[in-house]
Amino acid sequence: MQITWTENMSVGVKSFDDDHKNLIRLIDELHGVLQDDDAEEEILSEKNELALHRLENYIRSHCNREEIAMAKTDYAGLEEHKQEHAKLAAMIAEMSWRFRGSTDPRHIAEIMEFIYNWFTNHINVTDKKYAAHLNSRGIF
Repeated sequence: MQITWTENMSVGVKSFDDDHKNLIRLIDELHGVLQDDDAEEEILSEKNELALHRLENYIRSHCNREEIAMAKTDYAGLEEHKQEHAKLAAMIAEMSWRFRGSTDPRHIAEIMEFIYNWFTNHINVTDKKYAAHLNSRGIF
């Protein structure tokens, strides 16, 4: 389950669009682990762990950047947005902990499905809500 960036995913803020493109790259990296049938189990486990770790870290830093911009511009939906980010971070951390070291493709597939669904819904619904607000305050 891969995600392909399209312009209709744009939230109207270049730095956040760039972040979302980087998230897609990291999600694709995790997807690549799922597709690697030739890797030895130990190598696959290490690749899985590394890809999850990178994704976790990037999600945290991206969410922080969004929240800082929203706070600086007094975005009315900040608290709700922060709650969504907190739920995402908790879910990714829980899945990462639960599946750390796993080579079971079902575990990676479960993570991928969750991330795919969350990512596409969050960008297309929640993130697009802040675009006009940030743009009106000079953040493009």
